[in-house]
Amino acid sequence: MTQAIIVAGGKGRRMQSMVNKLLMLLDRKPVLAFSLEQFNASDFIDHIHIVAHPDDITEVESLLKDNKFPKVSSVIPGGDRRQDSVYNGIKALKGGRDEIIVVHNGANPFADQNIIGKVVLAAEQHGAAAAGFPANDSIKIAGENGFVHRTIPRDNLWHMQTPQAAKSYLLTEAYVKAYNDNYYGTDDMELVERLGWKVKLVECGRENFKITYPHDLENAKLILGADRVGLGQDSHRFDTNKKLVLGGTLIPNESGLEANSDGDVILHSLFNALSLSVGGKSLGFYADPLCAQGIRDSSVYLTIALDMAREKGFALNNIGVMLECKKPRLEKFEELIKGNISRLCKIAHGQVGLAVTSGEGLTAWGKGEGIQCFCIVLLKKII
Repeated sequence: MTQAIIVAGGKGRRMQSMVNKLLMLLDRKPVLAFSLEQFNASDFIDHIHIVAHPDDITEVESLLKDNKFPKVSSVIPGGDRRQDSVYNGIKALKGGRDEIIVVHNGANPFADQNIIGKVVLAAEQHGAAAAGFPANDSIKIAGENGFVHRTIPRDNLWHMQTPQAAKSYLLTEAYVKAYNDNYYGTDDMELVERLGWKVKLVECGRENFKITYPHDLENAKLILGADRVGLGQDSHRFDTNKKLVLGGTLIPNESGLEANSDGDVILHSLFNALSLSVGGKSLGFYADPLCAQGIRDSSVYLTIALDMAREKGFALNNIGVMLECKKPRLEKFEELIKGNISRLCKIAHGQVGLAVTSGEGLTAWGKGEGIQCFCIVLLKKII
């Protein structure tokens, strides 16, 4: 079992706001919600515990009621300083000594499922691990008078971020020693290092930064407000027992495509492009349960991806579709396919591009064994 402690115990005074920075809105939802979404969705996390400032517990509990975060098991009162808050969380947990505890700053909203999983796996292998990225600026030590004392070589310097993780017994021992020594560190792994333990560094993206000052919040808004591009792919073999549907259009007198659904390779590829552009999963994750219920119309699946994009605050700008196949000949159906796609996606006909190629017969698709489709989409942030 792996448990996560999301630290939300500070007041963020450097944000120059009366409101806790974790409860400030970022893209129409609290900063804290971003971390909770990623940890709740991670296959590597079993339980989440939020350590909140006593003054904010009611508001945090209200956030939990308004959103579905089933992995959140408790909200724990924080302490005077971050280290106190984390220690409160550690003491409240129950589990085996070799289980992994992950500590994450709720003010790091862009730690995604990928880095969460990598840090957990590294902690399982090495005992302790932390996310960070190499320094790319010159680092200098200055004296009290503001003059440079010396320059530190940056080759082995890292900016430390969260999540950070360690085996339960190791993290607990590190915190107990720190308090016995009346020692306060700058991050969790510093306390582990004081035990003489080597911490494995896991490189994360530079967008995984901590929101501390007002300009950090503005930078986070810029990241979320950027346009998105999504690329999707799908392919199916021919099935002579099925009807051929492409882009929601029935192509008469042609063999269909092998699939549990209607096999609409265009809508499947389009689904993947939309879903992946907003951090979702591939089609099967969403469609397989619907197929089990007898829902095989791919246009129904597509609405899920379109809704995902809208919920993330994006509007579909345009779609490019590239089909690779030897058969059927689709010239007279191309405008019908484009029209159906534009109708399903609620965009203009001219915002859909479609091209068909045989690839000179170099692949299975070009040799007539099935159809492959690539889709690319551009999503614009809704202001």
